[in-house]
Parts: sequence; structure tokens; C-alpha cells
Amino acid sequence: MSISSTFIHIKELLNNDQLSNIKSLLASAPYDDGKNTATDSARDVKSNLQVNMQSQQYGMIQQILLGALNQSETFRNALYPKNIYPFLISKYTAGNEYGWHVDNPLMGNMMRTDVAMTIFLNDPEEYEGGELELETPSGTLLYKLKKGDAICYPCMYLHRVKQLTSGERHVAVTWIQSLVKENEERGILYDMQQVLNTLKKSASNSREHLVLQQSHSNLLRKWSE
Repeated sequence: MSISSTFIHIKELLNNDQLSNIKSLLASAPYDDGKNTATDSARDVKSNLQVNMQSQQYGMIQQILLGALNQSETFRNALYPKNIYPFLISKYTAGNEYGWHVDNPLMGNMMRTDVAMTIFLNDPEEYEGGELELETPSGTLLYKLKKGDAICYPCMYLHRVKQLTSGERHVAVTWIQSLVKENEERGILYDMQQVLNTLKKSASNSREHLVLQQSHSNLLRKWSE
């Protein structure tokens, strides 16, 4: 199973119109101290601002983001979402960072956090620093993606947002409880789905396609909650 099976880069999750609408809403949105949503030791290492979750702008941005997720085949096939935590819509400016921390295993109404997601809302050229850094057994991974792109990764890893040295970084972050709890099992299903997509284009009526489709369905039935 490749690392791309559990670290999912969704390209162009948000289109230009959605990004433009979000940018306009952020310009007038009220912000709170990001520490308000951190817990335990994470509060000591978190330095950013977040859109007030009671504001009209937050509600409108949330709907845009959820609409994009609902339209994303990659999101559905890779994560099998059962519950999605309300987005935290964050702004980092020069000097802000979010030091090394681990996400809470349970959030909200005891929702299990299987996968974390960061959606990048502005161009990486608009700020220096601010990379999302994850510490994994395969080494350190850094993400600073194009606006509209998203990275999804298992919540089991220590991670941080490196300090910004200039500009502004705008992101939306959420957590997903998956119908398939285990990272490895989700990765196997996603790899199989990629092959199914290829076979569907070239040999949709073949015996190979049907047998693989059967195996994928049976595994999903076995592993899902």
C-alpha cells in the first residue's frame, strides 16, 4: 500500500468561483483567538486567528466547503465519511504558528477523529513559511498546496504548522470519522477503487472488472461500521 493511499491530495477541491466567494466572505468576517478551540497542551503552542463560528460569514463558508466535499468523488472513495466535524477557518500572519501537537481522538459529541483535512484557501506565493509538517515513520512530510487543494491524513501523527515569516495563510481544517476505521483498510479499498476506475474505462464488462468489483464490495461490507 503506497503512502498516497493514506495521505490523500485532492486537487482543485474548490473551483475559482468558490474560492472567490470565500475570499470575499473572509474580508468581512469577524475573527477570534485560535486558542479558544485548542485543548490541553495544544493551547500553549497555537498562535492564529479563526473565523467566529457564530457569524454569518462562517455559515456561508461552511456551506461552500461542505458542498465541495459532497461533489468530490475522491473524498468519498478515499475516506468513506460518516461524520464531518465543523470546519475551523483559520488565518495565520507573520509570527503565527501551531507547534507540534496531536489531534484529539474524540471531538464534539464523542465523534472519533480518523482523518484530518486541511483545505488551502489562498496561493502559497502569498506567504512565506506556514508549511503543514507531519512526522511519520517514513520521514517528515511537508505540505504547502495550491489554493483550492486539500490534504487528508490520518490523525495518528504528530504535526505542526511552521511559523509564518511574512504574508497571510488562509486554510479550512476539519476532521472526519470514517465508516472504515482502520487506515490500512481504507488504503486498500482506495487502491482497489483506483484500479476499478481504470478498468471501467477500458474493460467495464470484463470478468476481471466484475471480480474486482465483487471483492471491493465484500471488503467494504466487512470493514465498514
